[in-house]
Amino acid sequence: MKKIIENWVHIPGVHCGSVTLRDVVTFYGYHWSEPLCFGIGGGLGFYYTKRDDISPTRMIFMRGPGMEPSFLSLADKPTEWKHGNKDTVQIIKHSIDKNIPVIIQTDIYYLHYYESSTHFPGHIVSVWGYDDDEEKMFVADNHFEGLKEVDFVAFLEGMGSSEKSNPLDFNYIEVEPDKLMELTELIPLAIRENARKMLEGVTGGRGESGVSLIKSWAEDLPYWSEVPDWKWSARFGYQVIRKRGVGGAGFRWIYRDFLREAEGIMPSLKTLNLSNEMDSIGEKWSGIAELLKDISIKDSPDKDLLNKSSERALEIWGMEREFYKKALREID
Repeated sequence: MKKIIENWVHIPGVHCGSVTLRDVVTFYGYHWSEPLCFGIGGGLGFYYTKRDDISPTRMIFMRGPGMEPSFLSLADKPTEWKHGNKDTVQIIKHSIDKNIPVIIQTDIYYLHYYESSTHFPGHIVSVWGYDDDEEKMFVADNHFEGLKEVDFVAFLEGMGSSEKSNPLDFNYIEVEPDKLMELTELIPLAIRENARKMLEGVTGGRGESGVSLIKSWAEDLPYWSEVPDWKWSARFGYQVIRKRGVGGAGFRWIYRDFLREAEGIMPSLKTLNLSNEMDSIGEKWSGIAELLKDISIKDSPDKDLLNKSSERALEIWGMEREFYKKALREID
């Protein structure tokens, strides 16, 4: 049997999670932009992980945890990732039979169309169909056009990836919203919630995320010269700030675009100047990415560049902390 949900939607974009959210809400008649979905989901975060049993051993990640369930919980009804097992394919197929799209977490290493030799668990795609005869699932994935085929074995391997940086547990969400909240109510709640999470800290699959981790990373950067994989750690840091579907500035410019759109919907937000402040923060992140890139191409650790990166990171920590405090203080 073959089944693909009629009128499936995929609009290629920048980031896997916000593209997936836009696809599923568009399917249900809500024509929200990708930045709007990113902002409502509280997409900003910051992790810093130091572990000798992962690669790289010094790893940053800049998206907030649980953006997809957070988006649906805030906009519709309480939602959490469901956890499955090797029978999860059957559960997802049953949802597809009922014309309900499913969001999953996977590891791009197992998605053949990436041709990736490295693991990257936590990648988000939406599932729109299956073919029993060919043993394939049909998924929509970020910047790729149309639906991509993934065989049942690889589909399950990706959902059950045990990669130590972010082990997965066959995580999925069946998306069948009731009625999404009006944007004029939703936007202020979303901005405040993301600010609260950044200031207080929140735990996700990659560990703790929050603005305080930027300070920890900044203070540790000079000591990367003593780390055997300093070159890969710096290169990976550059990539997650400038590349890898983050919009060029560690998601900060995607959030800036969300704030600009929010100001058009709620003109009262313009007086707070939040979008311009986030634009400046994004410029700082883009600049530190270039420093990390310069470090990564050196033959030996450049302590001057590491110290300069540390100083820039501390500056960003202060800017972000004040941004989130202002959002909580000024937005009702």
